[in-house]
Amino acid sequence: MDGTEAGFDFLSTVKVLLGITDDTKDTELNVYVDMTKQTVLNYCNRSDLPEALNYTLCQMTADTYRDLTASNTRGEVAGNVGSISEDGRSVSFTNGTEFKTAIEDRVTRTTELNRYKKLYRLED
Repeated sequence: MDGTEAGFDFLSTVKVLLGITDDTKDTELNVYVDMTKQTVLNYCNRSDLPEALNYTLCQMTADTYRDLTASNTRGEVAGNVGSISEDGRSVSFTNGTEFKTAIEDRVTRTTELNRYKKLYRLED
């Protein structure tokens, strides 16, 4: 993918969401766009991406990029850990760095994806 599809520029949209203004991350971001697109298509049992999911895909790509780049070069999570909960497996950071997307956002996106999900029936 070259960052565009049917007139929609995924790469530019993702870069705006991430606040990236140069082209140093374009190759990496295009890989994230492709990975996210394939994940959405697999989840929805589709071979085509409905135009209505373009911005959802961009937001999911930006979230993935943030999550995967939230660690430093030693593999440690960036930021100062404020608290850890073992059973709940949650981590909060004191400097505002968010390692994971809010649950509400993920539920909203799942609802959006479900609108375009194709269900398969087994033939008798």
